Amino acid sequence: MRLSIILTSAGLLLHSANAVEHVVIAHRGASGYLPEHSLVAKAMAHAQGADFLEQDVVLTKDGVPIVLHDIHLETTTDVAAKFPSRHRADGRFYAIDFTLIEIKQLTATQRVDPKTRLPAYRQRFPINGYSYRIHSLEEEIRFIQGLNSSTGRAVGIYTEIKQPTFHQVEGQDITRIVCELLSRYGYGTRKGEACWIQCFEQTALRRLRTEFGWRGNLMMILGGKKKGADGTDYDFLSMPAGMREVAAFADAIGPGIDRVVTWDQQGKPYVSDFTRDAHAAGLQVHWGVVRVDDLPENCPSLDSLHEALFIGARSEGGFTDFPDLTVNWLKAHCLR
Repeated sequence: MRLSIILTSAGLLLHSANAVEHVVIAHRGASGYLPEHSLVAKAMAHAQGADFLEQDVVLTKDGVPIVLHDIHLETTTDVAAKFPSRHRADGRFYAIDFTLIEIKQLTATQRVDPKTRLPAYRQRFPINGYSYRIHSLEEEIRFIQGLNSSTGRAVGIYTEIKQPTFHQVEGQDITRIVCELLSRYGYGTRKGEACWIQCFEQTALRRLRTEFGWRGNLMMILGGKKKGADGTDYDFLSMPAGMREVAAFADAIGPGIDRVVTWDQQGKPYVSDFTRDAHAAGLQVHWGVVRVDDLPENCPSLDSLHEALFIGARSEGGFTDFPDLTVNWLKAHCLR
């Protein structure tokens, strides 16, 4: 069954009375304003009031977890210019083929299309005229903890383990390495702490619970494809029976926005049963991703998007490229 959202002042008051804790997660930092995963983007998101800052993590050749969205380097760095012969047969430059020292030599930029070399989002921060370096997960943890210390805030980290199956084939156990690093910094001891681990592969999340004894927060991300690299069936996990399975090892589920709400050609929103079913299974819902410059099909405005997700679907929160816009919307509607 799909329900049309009816947004009234009474509905807003009812939602507020349910005392849902709304979480704003800065997607790759304030990536709508500054280059994704740069420390300046994380600092901006911290200042804008985000509750958590996201880190996508891959491994270097020497097994160091670095903050990078892709297992490839050419879409966000000048690797092709600095190491022109280091690509694989498919023409791509893999982070796992480079040591940390080598990766530190690269200049990182805003994301580009690998074929056209044009910006992925042309109205965002420009490609040229600045430089920054890729940093390690440990450096980012220390950076965020430093910001928390200097500001008195308690912003958390939200770490995604990227492609564990790929890393395993390459002879690296990224799940174990990330878990050990986070544990050294005091994370993973209890639910509700300022740290989440997320992954598209349920095998990794199950290992964290059973093999490594992770007692902190875990979130199962649902991909747009039907199955993940480890065989995870995303369509099944989006159903009530699948959600109950997820609840056995995770605390939240992360759907794409289209699994939660869609809009018809007249811009009318329709909320699915996804969030209701997830809550029935004991799971929070952390959707992704809100982009003011890339709204879902037929969605008329950012305000409509926020209303549908927070009021219509009654979700706990999610990922946004524009943390300030989501934080300010919640404040304006007395939901924060």
